[in-house]
Amino acid sequence: MNRKVLIVEDDSVYASILENFLSERGFSPSKAGDGRSALAMLAQEHPDVVLCDLNLPDMSGLKVLEHLVHSPDAVPVIVISASDRMSDIREAVRLGAVDYLVKPVAKLDVLEYALESCLDRVALEKEHEHERWEFDDHLDVLFQDDSVVARLSHDLIRRESLSVGPFQVAQQIGADDEQRLWIDYYRLPNDQLIMVLARAQALSGQDVLALLVLKTLFNPLLRATLAETTAILMHPNKLLARLNSELCHSRIRAAFDMAVVWIDTRTGVARWSQAGDKIMLSHETQPDLALGIWANATFRQNQAPLDTQGFYMACGQTWLRAQVRGAG
Repeated sequence: MNRKVLIVEDDSVYASILENFLSERGFSPSKAGDGRSALAMLAQEHPDVVLCDLNLPDMSGLKVLEHLVHSPDAVPVIVISASDRMSDIREAVRLGAVDYLVKPVAKLDVLEYALESCLDRVALEKEHEHERWEFDDHLDVLFQDDSVVARLSHDLIRRESLSVGPFQVAQQIGADDEQRLWIDYYRLPNDQLIMVLARAQALSGQDVLALLVLKTLFNPLLRATLAETTAILMHPNKLLARLNSELCHSRIRAAFDMAVVWIDTRTGVARWSQAGDKIMLSHETQPDLALGIWANATFRQNQAPLDTQGFYMACGQTWLRAQVRGAG
């Protein structure tokens, strides 16, 4: 397979190093020494992916990135730059970069892995394009029908308590939170338990619908877990990554704060992950990027044994807790 890579790099020595490495690994590289040359070559070469430096002689690499990502001949871009400033990384991601590598890359195998991951993602997007368009068509119908949203919004909040092993799950809904939060908790096979709390950052009036979409994406994974055909819910970081990818590839224009907690009630061990910083947890956690912003985002997983007080999470006046029965 002829995988074309356009290298946008003004350092001719480093560009040649990249070119030789990629040629040896089966890629078909070409080079541009400045931004304007890169934009001209985009239509001529039709690369599968672009490696773009930020420090170019004629124009900002960020401006080149923006043109590459949003042009009619749009192409995925991996930024490879000497700058490790968080401001540059955030801006590159905001503009649409698939990945960001700081040069000099210590091991060029890292670059190969980034390229392969990028190309695999593009192939997966094409494979599922039809399914996504069908999904988006359903979204259009929902956005136009307020009565549908009203009927379904009640499903966002689970009302009854749940007992799994020695743990009991309960919640309290704040007066102003019912219409903008999704709260769920389920018994899983082998006395396992999962709890979900999510908040939508959507346009006014669209938060309920955005949360319904998130729940719709979650439900097939729950069914597969209950049927014991997947273990994804045992790994909250993988669950968030999966949901994030689906959201970024839909037409939903919303971000989501979401916390997911998995508990093995037989051992009292919990695993949890958090996207966004608007949900408070009883256990110290460093939140990752909110869902729905960057398709290639990754999420950390935390793990710890629970005491009798269990695990607590809250958003505003609403809270959700799993604790040993009789505690507290």
